[in-house]
Amino acid sequence: MLNFHVLIEKEGNIYSSLCLELNVASQGKSISEAVKNIKEAVDLYIEDVVESGDEKDFIPRQAPPEEWIKYFEVEYRSLKTKLLKSKEKKWNLNELVYG
Repeated sequence: MLNFHVLIEKEGNIYSSLCLELNVASQGKSISEAVKNIKEAVDLYIEDVVESGDEKDFIPRQAPPEEWIKYFEVEYRSLKTKLLKSKEKKWNLNELVYG
């Protein structure tokens, strides 16, 4: 199973969603609808790219860096809040090797 990063932003009365690894966007009237719609959009995108044989050029196709920065700023704030509220001393590491 692949995991993708999705940034969801409220814009007026609509929630926009962006898959950061593929630069595929969608929207919905609620967060759950935005999530459902981005899943469908990602499925269609991957299906179209694979059918056309263009995987090398279009997977991955990253969103602009400023969108990634927004995502990781929110993730940082969420982690900070969880750490400050946590009474447990249990934690896991998710290792990534750079290089």
